Amino acid sequence: MTATDLKAYWKCTKCGFTLTTPKPPKVCPQCREACEFKDVSCYLPDCGGNGNMDPRL
Repeated sequence: MTATDLKAYWKCTKCGFTLTTPKPPKVCPQCREACEFKDVSCYLPDCGGNGNMDPRL
């Protein structure tokens, strides 16, 4: 598995749209704005570990 195969959960800071992709897009597919995306992937066992979205974010 390469680094490009790893997918993260990204959340748009404007509209809250969440998608799973290796890198966030420059334009949100939901609100069609140039948005900042926050990585909301879970990296801790508390929320299920890798491959899950962290509900606290």
